[in-house]
Parts: sequence; structure tokens; C-alpha cells
Amino acid sequence: MKKDRMTNDFEQTRLQNLEALLLMNKQSEKEFNDLTSLASLICGTPISLVTLLTATRQVFISHHGLDLTEAPIDQSFCTHAIKVPEDFFTIEDARKDARFKKNPLVTGSLNIVFYAGIALVSNDGSPLGVLCVMDNKARKLDQKQMQAMRSLANQVVKLFELNKKCKELKEVSNDFEVESHRLRNNISATQVGTWEWDIHNDKVIINERWAEILGYTMAELNPIESSQFHKFLYFKDAAFAREQAAACREKKVEYYEGDFRYVHKKGHLVWVYIRGQVISWSNDGQALIMAGTNMDITKRVNTDTQFNNITSNIPGVVFRYKLYSDGKDELLLVSKGAKNIWGYTAEEVMQDSNLIWERTNRDDADALLKSIQKSAEGLSHWEHEWRQHHPDGTTRWHKGSGTPSLFEGGSTVWDIIVLDITDEKEAELKIEKSEKRFKGLVQNGSDLVTIFDLEGNLQYASPTSLKVFGMSPEVLIAKNVFEYIHPDDKEEVSASLLLLKSEKQLVLKPYRFKHSDGSWRWLETFVTNLMDDPSVEGMVGNSKDISPRIVAEEKLKISEAYYRGFYESLTSYIIRTDMEGNYTYVNKKFVEEFGWLHPKGEILGSNCFPSIMEYDLKKMEETVVRCIAEPEKVFKVEIDKQSRDGLIIVTLWEFVCVTDAEGVPYEIQCMGLNITDQIKAEKEVKESEQRYTDLFHLSPQPQFVYETDTLRFLAVNDATIAHYGYSHQEFMKMSIEEIRPKSELPKLKAILKQPQKNGRYSLRGDFVHSKKNGEEILVEVRSNMITYLGKEAKVVLVTDITERRQYVRAMEAQNKKLKKIAWTQSHVVRSPLTNIMGLAEMLKNDGASFSEKEKEEFLDHLLFSANTLDEVIRGIVVTSQLEVDRID
Repeated sequence: MKKDRMTNDFEQTRLQNLEALLLMNKQSEKEFNDLTSLASLICGTPISLVTLLTATRQVFISHHGLDLTEAPIDQSFCTHAIKVPEDFFTIEDARKDARFKKNPLVTGSLNIVFYAGIALVSNDGSPLGVLCVMDNKARKLDQKQMQAMRSLANQVVKLFELNKKCKELKEVSNDFEVESHRLRNNISATQVGTWEWDIHNDKVIINERWAEILGYTMAELNPIESSQFHKFLYFKDAAFAREQAAACREKKVEYYEGDFRYVHKKGHLVWVYIRGQVISWSNDGQALIMAGTNMDITKRVNTDTQFNNITSNIPGVVFRYKLYSDGKDELLLVSKGAKNIWGYTAEEVMQDSNLIWERTNRDDADALLKSIQKSAEGLSHWEHEWRQHHPDGTTRWHKGSGTPSLFEGGSTVWDIIVLDITDEKEAELKIEKSEKRFKGLVQNGSDLVTIFDLEGNLQYASPTSLKVFGMSPEVLIAKNVFEYIHPDDKEEVSASLLLLKSEKQLVLKPYRFKHSDGSWRWLETFVTNLMDDPSVEGMVGNSKDISPRIVAEEKLKISEAYYRGFYESLTSYIIRTDMEGNYTYVNKKFVEEFGWLHPKGEILGSNCFPSIMEYDLKKMEETVVRCIAEPEKVFKVEIDKQSRDGLIIVTLWEFVCVTDAEGVPYEIQCMGLNITDQIKAEKEVKESEQRYTDLFHLSPQPQFVYETDTLRFLAVNDATIAHYGYSHQEFMKMSIEEIRPKSELPKLKAILKQPQKNGRYSLRGDFVHSKKNGEEILVEVRSNMITYLGKEAKVVLVTDITERRQYVRAMEAQNKKLKKIAWTQSHVVRSPLTNIMGLAEMLKNDGASFSEKEKEEFLDHLLFSANTLDEVIRGIVVTSQLEVDRID
């Protein structure tokens, strides 16, 4: 962290120097504009400024890419840069920097994101202002750009001094030649080479510094053709340089720049940083003149290369640690090893040293700080060890060392190397812990430690003998171990011990040892020959009671036999493969189905890929990758396989990755089923569903489906939409209540309460429905319970019977008239007809006995009755015709 050097006296002196320079109210001058333009050119930023800072404001004496000439001091980035005149001040992303993220320059229309500035320090050490570049996006400068900026800052300061002197000279004389000479001298002092290429005439003009970089005089090189000049380029860089220049001329890039090697007149290579651009174009867009600057960066490249080579070969991080007198600190010149040691890049820790301190082990932090303070107080060599929490979750031991130096201002600087000593430290701790553990194991562990000779005579037994055999060491010492070994195991144990005459170590096969309670215990013993060790002079045996393991192994064998038989009897496929896809186990069902792919019968050890159709291989490989990424998680995948008769079998598999005791994946277990028939059935169901869907939508009669709980429409066919006048979208927002008049709602609710069986349409009665246009229609409704989209619903078939009902009512009215006519026929017609029939009967039977007068009277009565009947019939005919005309 930087100490604030802007004390009151220092600030007073600085402001006086600014006034002396007579620059505070000066308008931007071409010389400064050229430098800010060059700064933007070098750094590739849209904005560059030369600023001067007063107590209340900052003045932009040159503002490339910005129209402002000044800004409030409280919004200034440059006030931070001027506080560290010896360093480069950079903000890669102001939006993420707590100091600037709320600054109006960041949040406002200027949208400043990136800032980099170098203080402009006068010859007497006063920081006058800042040369800075800004951008609207996050970025960072490389070393070459920062070095160029330092050179330009020096040039700005020289221009400050030059302006001051010019002012003084103008008061005496207006001799432009003197002023121009001084300006050229100051530009020459920047040690920057310049060049100008007249493309049309193919002539290159360079300044003296450029010629000097190559070891030539101006007379030898000015002017020169471009093709001749390119011969100085190192052959490996020539093609790239031509490509860059061509891209700039063709407007593919704005600048021509890069680090190139040139061949010096004496034959050695020099590194040159070149930056240029087209400064003149023809009317038709052809490049006429290119110009730019060159900097000799040979020494810096060699130094950077040497430093990188040195630091990259050091298994740690090298850096400069600066501790200020106020307790603040910072890290400088951090090597690339920072990433491995701390988990952060060099740039990150140089920007914020707290990244390191925050991950220092709390129990070690105080001691670490005290060791640094002690070294600073006595300027003594510093060396310390501490624990650091790495971002990857591990805790690592670090060891640092360095010698301090006292710097100006009371700050102390160490050049430090920090190494990761985790392995060494853990080894030390393991040795220490091992010694304690060994003592504890020997005295209190579960293993038995014994010392005996080649004949088996015991010389030492650890106290654990009481736990293992139920006998104390005192009982066992001076006894022969063969007294306690099972008779069936003595010969093999004896033969193994004889091998120790020529071998240093061996492990005895499990054998039985007699316990004090008379039972036999299984032991596993590791024996080391230490006969030549004067402190031991015997065979050291480390024995472990493995009786529970032997019992468990026997049970495991039985269990494995059981489960193997279970797997072999399954109708599903069970396989296991190693991580390369080679079978380690297959069950009987798999062999029956796919064993034909291995005619020699050697399935185990062979690869599983041949059994999978080529188009499914990628899917299977992706599933295996997911299994390995998430062990013990089940992943399902469908894979096609070929049957013996050439048909395709669709199989569904469950993949799971099996890990060892340390969690490392070592096998893939798969359980599969033949789902060919299931897939076929599902396909048939989908086709059946499609047929029923078509029947629904293509029906000429209105049909719809509604949810029984909410009464909302779930589906309507085209006939319903056409008949009722609502769109499909409107129906989907409605319920069946909305297509009925309010007077019909009680009837609807009553019907809905009635139970209905699934599987058949049932007549629900006649209802009045309303169309969108308000027309009411009489409909006959049939409904059926179904499950639709997972919901309990009813499908409804609607028949519009409005016209039929009107026809029936007309027929009923007609029938009423016909009844009236029938009544007339049966009563009115019958009376005259009866008279006629009676008179006719009398004439037939008694006509001979009647007189002529009587016969004439009878005929008059007969004629009257006939006329009466004719009038009645005419009335009936007229009435019937009027009814027919009404109906028509």
C-alpha cells in the first residue's frame, strides 16, 4: 500500500512550480497533442490526457479523444496516480474497484472502465500532473507499453520545461530557430527512433537515433528504399513484418506494431519495438505515407528473458516485498511462480497483497508478522515457515527468506523467495508422528511385535500379546513359537523362516496360533531379518490377528457364489467393464443374446464396442464420461444391438461407475433390458392416439373436452369453433358455463352432480347453448369420462336440434288441426250422411208401398241432406288447404 506523500508543504511547493511553469490557463498545444496522440497509438486506447492538478480542479492541457478541458478534483483518477510518482498507476476495471465504481466518470456517459497513468515529475521532484490513457473496456498494458509511456511522460516533462524556457526566451527574443533547435534536442533525448515511408516513391526517411540503433550513420541510410530497409530485418521476422505493414495499408488494422529483430551492422541481433500507422491517404483510399516510432528494447528483452528463465526454474515465487513506515505493504516484481504457490497470478497479488494475508493460517499469522517486523527493525536476514490456505482447498507449508534494505521515506524492502515445503514438512511431521505412533502401537496397538531366532525361540513380545493370545509377554518369552502353531501349519511356517537366511523380509502365509482359551486364531505375520543389527540381533515379527477377516472371507465366498447364481438367473443383462471398455464380468443372459459376437468364446477381456451399433457409440461414450464424473450415480441410456439373426434389438441400460476404496473409478457396471417389444407397443399406442385425435378433430359434429374439476375447456374440434363462433384461443380461456345462458346454469349443475360411467357415451339430455353472437340454440349432449393430459375430464358430443324441435312443434300444431277436422268428420258429416243412408234404405225396402207424393218428399229430404253434406265437405277442404298453405 502507498504512503501519502502529499503533505501540506510538499503540496505548497508543487503548486508554486505549476504557477512558475505558466501552464495553468494554457490552451492545448500541438506538442502535447502529438504526445497524447502517440500515447493512444502506443496503448491502443481511445482517450489520452495530459493533466495538471490544482487544489480544486484538474486541467487537461491536452485531451486526445475527450472534449473536456477540466474536471472536479473529487472525481479525478489522477489524484491517485500523482501520489505514487515512482510507480505506474493502473486500474484494469474501475467497475470492480471499490474506490472508483461509484465515480461519475465510471457511471456516467463517459463510461470510463480502464485507467493507466504515470506521474509527471519535474526535475526538482515535484509531481506536476499525470500522463494517462483511458478506455471504455477492461484491459491492461504490457511492459513495452508501460515503458513507452514512461518515455512519453519524460518527454511531457521536458516539454513543460521547454515551454517555460520558451516563454522566457520569447520575452527576450522571438527567435524561432533557437526554440526549434531546443525542441529537436529534447525530442532526440527521448531515444526514440522515427521513420517515414513515402509509399508512392518507395523512400524511407529515418532519424539519427533509428540509424544508431542499427549501427549506421544517417548518410548510409537516408533516404533508402523499403525493400533495402527490410533486408535489415531478421529473416524469421521479415514475413510477419510485411504482413503487419500490408494489413495496416489495407485498413485491416489501425496500427502497424510489434517486437521485431533486426541485424545490427556488426552482425548481432537487436530487438526493436515498432509502432506506426498510415498518416496520409489518396482520394481513392490508397496509402501514401506511413510513419511511426521505434524503441530499442534489446536490454529489456534480454533482462526479461533472463529474469523469466531464472524465476521459471525456481520451484517457488520470487518477488520484492515493500513495507511502508505506516505499516502498509505491497508486492512488486512478482514472478510467474505466484500461481503455483498462492493460487493467484502475479498481477493479482501485486494489485492486492491482502489476497495473500487473508489466506495465511490464523494460528501462524502473528508469528509471521512479528518475524517480518523483527527483520525490519534490525535489518537482519528474514526466514520463516508458516501455513497458507490455497484456493484449491489444500493447506500448504511455505518457507520464505530474504534480506531487507532501507529505502527513502522509511520504507523497508526485501527481495524474497517463497518455497512450498509441504512435502518436507509433512515428512517431518510424519516421522515425528510415526515415532509416537510406533511406541503407541507396540505398547497399546492391536498388532503383536515379537523378536525370535531362526529356530523360533522368543526373545521379546510386546504387551499386546495379552490381547492377541490371552498370554502376557512374561509367559511367552523363552518359549518356542512352534509350541503354539497348529500342527497342520508348522511345516510351512518353518520352511518360510528358513528363507530368511538369504532374504531380508517376507510375509508368512496365514497360519493358526493357539489362544490361552484353547481356540485357534489366524495370524498374518510380516518378518524382517535384523540379525545383523546389534540393537536387535533377531527376527522381528509383526503379527496381526486376522481371524475375523478369514471368517468374513469365507462368508464372502458363500455370498459371492449366491449372488453370482442370482445374477446368472436374471432375465436382464448384467455386465462389468474396466475403464477401457473390456469385459470383466458378463452374466448368462448376456452370453445367450450376444455371445455369438465372440465365436471363440473368450468374452472376458474382450472389448464391448463391437456389440453396439456404430451410430450409438458416441452416445455410449458420453454416458461413460458422465458416469466417471459422478461415480455411484445411475445414468440411463438406450443402445441398439444386433441379434444373432441380424435384427436390431433396442436395449435400455443403467450405467454406474464403481470406485475403489480411495474413490478412484476402476469399473463400469451396467444392467440392461430388452425393450424392443415395449418400444413397438409404445409406437402402436402413439399411432392409435393419433387416429383417435384425427377422429376428434375431423368430426363434422361439434366435440369438446373439459376438465371436470374446473369445467374449463381442454380441447375443441374445428366443428365446435365453426358452430359456436369462438376462436380456439378464446375457447381455451373459457369454461362450459360460458356457452350457456344464465337460466341454464342450475340445470347444468344438477346434471354435473349425476354419476357417469367410463367407457361409453351417455345421453345427458337437451340443453340451451349460446353462440358468440348471442344466438341461443337447443342441443342434445352426450358425454363420456376420460383421462386427458393427466387430468380427469369429459369428452362431449353436441347435436344441434334447434331446427328439428321447430319442425316437431309445427307438426304438433298441424296434428291439432287434423284432430279438429276428424272431429268434424265424425260429428258434423255423420248427421246428413245418416239421413241420406236412412232415406235410401227406406226407399229400397218400402219404395213400392209409397205414393208418388211420398216418394217426392223422400227425394226432397234426400237432396237436402246431400247438399248439407256437400257444404260440410267443402268447409273441411278449405280448412285443410289453409293449414297446408300456412305450413308451406
